[in-house]
Amino acid sequence: MRSLVASTLAAVLLVTSCSRHADDERGDGSTSRPVGGADVRITTTTAQLDLALVGDTISAGLAPGALATARRETDTATVSGSGLGPSIERLVKSTVQSAVSSRVSFPVSAVKAIRYQNGAIEFEWHERPTRLFDQTKVNGKPFLESFAPDDAQRFVNAVRGRIATNQ
Repeated sequence: MRSLVASTLAAVLLVTSCSRHADDERGDGSTSRPVGGADVRITTTTAQLDLALVGDTISAGLAPGALATARRETDTATVSGSGLGPSIERLVKSTVQSAVSSRVSFPVSAVKAIRYQNGAIEFEWHERPTRLFDQTKVNGKPFLESFAPDDAQRFVNAVRGRIATNQ
């Protein structure tokens, strides 16, 4: 439970710091736009958060399994009773569900270069740096250092391919 709370808070921090869109409108843990073909989704080694390249958009948020767990644990249907306490609990759970279902997203066109170096994915931006990932930790480790090396390199290669295609 402590791990889920930490992941949920990390995801909330991640999604509230940048543009966002609702994810998983079908309720099955997948994104509203499926990952396929040249699209890539990588999950942190803890399976808590993910980073995806879908079309010409890079996004991050709770991984499907963590999202499903968060939804179960914040289900407002499980709150019983009336009065102030249950009303506050329903409000809090509803707010958390809304936040964890969102994803941070930005266009590939904002990325000047990307590399996997020293165990971390590194973004170089066209204009002002996007520091949204700098604040997010996964079990005390920076978000962009929380992926298996092969997954991180696969993601970097896919983004490089999109950058090249869009030039």
